[in-house]
Amino acid sequence: MSRAIKIVAAAGLAWTAPISAQDSLQDFVWSTRISTSLDYSSGKYGAATPTDIIYLPVTVQSNRGAWTLKASGAWMEVDGPALILDGGGGGGSLGAGIDRKVNGVGDLNVSATYALDQFYDSGTYIDFTARAKLPTASFTKGLGTGRADVTMQVDASVSVGDLLPFAGVGYKFNGSRAALVLRDTIFASAGLQYMWDERVATGIAFDYRQSSIAGLSDPQEGSTYLSVKLTDRLSLNIYGVVGFSSNSPTAGGGLVFTYRPDLGIIPVPK
Repeated sequence: MSRAIKIVAAAGLAWTAPISAQDSLQDFVWSTRISTSLDYSSGKYGAATPTDIIYLPVTVQSNRGAWTLKASGAWMEVDGPALILDGGGGGGSLGAGIDRKVNGVGDLNVSATYALDQFYDSGTYIDFTARAKLPTASFTKGLGTGRADVTMQVDASVSVGDLLPFAGVGYKFNGSRAALVLRDTIFASAGLQYMWDERVATGIAFDYRQSSIAGLSDPQEGSTYLSVKLTDRLSLNIYGVVGFSSNSPTAGGGLVFTYRPDLGIIPVPK
């Protein structure tokens, strides 16, 4: 499920100009984006029967200068035996529950990202992100673990003409409970984006995550996406996903709408 957020973040680089080309006013005011999406995936996750997951997140993101703050909440539906290990953070699923059809809110995710903007003029983007998962998803329904998690990660990309290779690596501190012991995990991703023009970009990506439960297959997924800037304020991202391990969805996909509202100048609090 974090793949939707990650793909949007990667595609968002298509609309990011070097700092020298940006209005210096952005260093003193907050700008905001609001995203909503529909994500669907299906997989067995080691169980005998598949689990279908529908995920509908809403994300609010604000940035000023080198800092970006983000909060994301969601509604989700799960039809099958898989237990969602991270209701909104892409931590994987475990096919060890009872076959059921349930729905409810997912986990709330908040994050802060710091960008090394001194490299923007050279077309190099390096971001450091800290994310906290707040356990708002129901453990009883199998929509989450009911425990908080903390994730640290670094992402980098380099603009080479119309190509944008990108990669990231991170570490996740998983919260556990007596009924569900989870280990801390590492994860990584890499991909390549191509800018067709100033409004259209396509890309491919590969994601690897260490399994939160020892002995289970590590989730591995490949994805491809199309990002279109519809207007100066509205963009659309369409993506598809395929799994490469027994602990990944067999297939999935979705679409994301991102809107930049005109909020005027929001002064920095003193």
